[in-house]
Amino acid sequence: MISAPRVSDSLDILYGLKEHLELNDSVKNCIIQDDTLNDLSFDELVIANCKIKNVSFVGSNLPKADFSDIIFENCDFTGVNLEKSTFKRITFINCKLNGTILNNTYLDNISFVDCIENEIVFDDARFSNTEFKNSSLKDSLFSNITFRSLEFTNCDLSSANFSNTSMNGLDLRTCNISGIITYAKDIRGVILTSEQSLSFIHLLGITIIDE
Repeated sequence: MISAPRVSDSLDILYGLKEHLELNDSVKNCIIQDDTLNDLSFDELVIANCKIKNVSFVGSNLPKADFSDIIFENCDFTGVNLEKSTFKRITFINCKLNGTILNNTYLDNISFVDCIENEIVFDDARFSNTEFKNSSLKDSLFSNITFRSLEFTNCDLSSANFSNTSMNGLDLRTCNISGIITYAKDIRGVILTSEQSLSFIHLLGITIIDE
């Protein structure tokens, strides 16, 4: 079971996040809403115990960030660099993460719900208790990842790349996996419908001819 963010019910609104970060390297215990932080550049940013709604981070460079106990709602992370970051007890609701870079990240108790995450990059990421629900992950990259309890429900994984990732235990029965990329050595233990299995049959060197 995924642990929900531990966000306080009594939080004050923080106005002017960009100005706040000119004097502080962390953001804690607040509500942030209706703000634009495009092209922000900040190493090792810390955000904890926050509700963040309608905030745009488009094109920002935020490597080695440390995020914990946050609810992101209607936020835009398009093209954001978050490599080598840590995420703990985070919920993303109706967010955009198109082309977001999450290489070498650690994700623990994370929910992505109703998100658009096409071309998102999770190369060498580590997942623990993470779920993707009703989200678009077309052309996403999940190569070289490791996971403990990773769930996909009603997601579009068309042309997603799982190369060099063991898919053992992944249940993809409710997902669109057309054009998915992986290797024969990695598909052992994946859970599919009989129709979906045809997407992987070529990896086994089998040719099917219906006369």
